[in-house]
Amino acid sequence: MNKRNVLWAGLISTGFFFLAMYPAIFGICEMNNYDCRKTSDLIQIIFGIFPVVFFLSLITYKMRDEVFEAWWKPARFFIPIIMLVTLLVNSKTRSGGMGISGAIAGGFDIFLIGIFYFIFIVISLVRIVSVYRK
Repeated sequence: MNKRNVLWAGLISTGFFFLAMYPAIFGICEMNNYDCRKTSDLIQIIFGIFPVVFFLSLITYKMRDEVFEAWWKPARFFIPIIMLVTLLVNSKTRSGGMGISGAIAGGFDIFLIGIFYFIFIVISLVRIVSVYRK
């Protein structure tokens, strides 16, 4: 994929992400509908990484092609991994007495996914800056 395709894919996917975040505002469905919330949550999980991808591709868009390629080579493998881990973590069933283990597990899930996002963002920015300086 070239710079323009990644930028457009990131923009469109970010749009889907924000549509799923606020479906009632955009008139897609009512939020008191359980099926709508469930579908909206699933779309948010799947497309959650794309605002970050769009932002990073926007940064590299006006830079040399070498900078974009240096960022995109590892990113194209890491993005599906983040999506898969996020989907797997959020698809498990939670149970526990009085919600205590559910709250602890939810905090751990957010921490685990946050680590993946943090690693992706830091590695991306380091690669972009290091290749840009060369």
